[in-house]
Amino acid sequence: MSLKGLAANTVTYTVFIQGYCLVGKPNVAQEMFNQMGSHNAPPDIRTYNVLLDGLCCNGKVEKLLMVDKVEDAFDLFCSLFSKGMKPTVVTYTTMITRFCRRGLIHEADALFRKMKQDGFLPNERVS
Repeated sequence: MSLKGLAANTVTYTVFIQGYCLVGKPNVAQEMFNQMGSHNAPPDIRTYNVLLDGLCCNGKVEKLLMVDKVEDAFDLFCSLFSKGMKPTVVTYTTMITRFCRRGLIHEADALFRKMKQDGFLPNERVS
């Protein structure tokens, strides 16, 4: 992606990804995310957090789609580790909140325990 001859960087992509998620186009956001590495704009933890939240929030069309989007988000969450990144409290909070909202309490509890094991204390959004 380039704007008037300027190459987009990680921040630019993250802003667009967030925008596409906000207008209900998580598939376009995910496509942009997938292109980042080949455009010398590797995603950072903020990019992951934005996309995770967008994937989870935009699965509202029908119940099956919601579950699929949460699974996509969890796959993305798991890929953080293979990319050498570590989740932040925001990353954990996003996933735990979405699991709870979907009724996936066992998954939320397991992730909550992992969050505490990794040294993160619950904040006001997860307690």
